[in-house]
Amino acid sequence: MSENAAIIARIIEHNTGGQNRPTIDRDHIGVIATQHSRFDGDIDDSIAEALAEGYIKEQDDEYVATEKVLDLVPGTTR
Repeated sequence: MSENAAIIARIIEHNTGGQNRPTIDRDHIGVIATQHSRFDGDIDDSIAEALAEGYIKEQDDEYVATEKVLDLVPGTTR
């Protein structure tokens, strides 16, 4: 998985659940990603790659991280 797709998956993980909304939409992902110092790719391509790899999934036209994303965020539990 590319670094950009991993960044997208981590953004989704960190910004959903708990006291946050259960899902996040593409526009909010884009705002956060463009502020990330290491993200330098296309947001739609990175979302598509993270979806294809199974790190995120679509839910009601928004996105949520899967359990697989925990492999990208050491020490994270749900």
